[in-house]
Amino acid sequence: MVLLLTPALPDTPVGGRLGGAPPRTVEDHPWLATHRYVLTLPAGCAPWAAGREVSVLLRDGFDIGDEDLTYPGLAMRALVHPPSPRGGRPDRGWPGLRAAALTPLAAGHDGPGHDGPGLVRIADTPQLIQHEPSYAAAVEADGHRFLFQVDEEGWPVDGELEDVVEEYLWGYGSVYFYGTPGPDGLVDEVVAGFIDF
Repeated sequence: MVLLLTPALPDTPVGGRLGGAPPRTVEDHPWLATHRYVLTLPAGCAPWAAGREVSVLLRDGFDIGDEDLTYPGLAMRALVHPPSPRGGRPDRGWPGLRAAALTPLAAGHDGPGHDGPGLVRIADTPQLIQHEPSYAAAVEADGHRFLFQVDEEGWPVDGELEDVVEEYLWGYGSVYFYGTPGPDGLVDEVVAGFIDF
């Protein structure tokens, strides 16, 4: 199973979304004191998520030259939570990231304004940039398996969303997220495994 998600207009207050205010259910989470909201995967996007959403956060002020680039201390965080509409805290969204929907893009299809893959790739195996599987050694040693990646090659390059992001978040690379399914097959905690660029 591969599901690609791409930014789209109009923006949506529910479901898959990018930028803008974080979901209401997470806007008071302690991590939002130090991190900014980036995106939310829609409920039901993968069997391990079931009816829950996953929101990705990035440490406020993050720069690709910073030191928090290795597992388990990456600057990225992910929260698994019940479906929730956007809240009222746009100030906790990532600066320079325009609010938009995240909608499915058929595998192998390049939509308007897209020269590459989807921005989010949910799959059983990662699509590596440098083809270096050892990058995942530490996160896999803790028993986690790959869940999804956010790939900056998937930013729209023209059209009405060419300005969706002011500057790349992690060096025009990809961040890979992992988790450990419980006996019911659901993942309750999602962790950032590594950055590849």
